[in-house]
Amino acid sequence: FKFDKVFAPSAGQGVVFDEVSEFVQSALDGYNVCLFSYGQTGSGKTHTMQGSGNGAMRGIIPRAVEQILQQAALMQSQRWTFTMKASFLEIYNEDLRDLLVMMNSDGSLKQR
Repeated sequence: FKFDKVFAPSAGQGVVFDEVSEFVQSALDGYNVCLFSYGQTGSGKTHTMQGSGNGAMRGIIPRAVEQILQQAALMQSQRWTFTMKASFLEIYNEDLRDLLVMMNSDGSLKQR
């Protein structure tokens, strides 16, 4: 296998986001972007993507949303108008789950 980047176990969330933040900028520039996190159960994919809490432990998703909203605020101050769409999906045991939708235990949608 050939890898673009391997992070040391001591690498923090900020280091990982710095490596992928150019994907966020590409999306802001109008390109379709997909960041695919793959690995065995328990390897840290969810922690890397979502993180925990605020501050230094935020994962890629909250950092990307923050970068997008900062750019959006700048563009709105310059009288830009735009529409943003995002999806955060997970494939687990061959089931596709939308991580932005909250579900009740009976499978129905939970109100936000």
